[in-house]
Amino acid sequence: MMKVCEVKGLRFGEGQPKVCLPIVGRDNQEIMEIIHSFENLVYDLVELRIDFYENILDDEKVIDLLRQVKAQLSCPLLVTYRSLREGGQVQLSDEQYLHLIELISINQLADLVDIELMSGNTLVYQMVEIAHQQDVKVILSYHDFHQTPSYQYIVEKLEHMEILGGDLLKVALMPQTKRDVITLLNVTMDMSERLAHPLITMSMGKMGVISRITGELTGSCMTFASVKKASAPGQIALQDMNLLLEAVHHD
Repeated sequence: MMKVCEVKGLRFGEGQPKVCLPIVGRDNQEIMEIIHSFENLVYDLVELRIDFYENILDDEKVIDLLRQVKAQLSCPLLVTYRSLREGGQVQLSDEQYLHLIELISINQLADLVDIELMSGNTLVYQMVEIAHQQDVKVILSYHDFHQTPSYQYIVEKLEHMEILGGDLLKVALMPQTKRDVITLLNVTMDMSERLAHPLITMSMGKMGVISRITGELTGSCMTFASVKKASAPGQIALQDMNLLLEAVHHD
């Protein structure tokens, strides 16, 4: 049975899906302006997409930025480097990726980090270990912006993530047909009952919007909403997301 993952009092895998607001900014000023625009809004956590940050390779600037961001937030902070091959802005080498996760973890600059499963077992294992040594939770993630693989393929990816030590297991896929969306929902429901860790799943684009609001029913513990600029296709505006989650909520 799926267990709850707790981060700063936020319990993933229990109740409504937690709502995450992504920040996609190029520099400190833009990022801080986005955070200030979140004031008085209802959400659960923030994701900083560090691959958008122009100084991603400058250790001092990354530390300074993340300290500023954390100081502004009372909620958990997820820091995500999304590689070029998985729809991100920049491609780091394995050494740079490992160093970034180490920098963030050792300096306690995030409550959660996203690590891409497709980085390879050795690198993923190293990064997960580094994060866990500093009590930073890990979202292991797999993205396909072109298609939705077979039911069995998605199952294998989620099982692989659990073996490698992910605290939260994330899959985001692009549907080509309505049946693809149902496949993703079915996998989510089945695997949320089989795996020990909470899942985050979504079918992207317009066709997959339903998957972003049905998590409480199917077993996806987190969803992403946008305030101004979406970080992935199909993201719902925050105000609409909160209304929709409340509409499908069940006690």
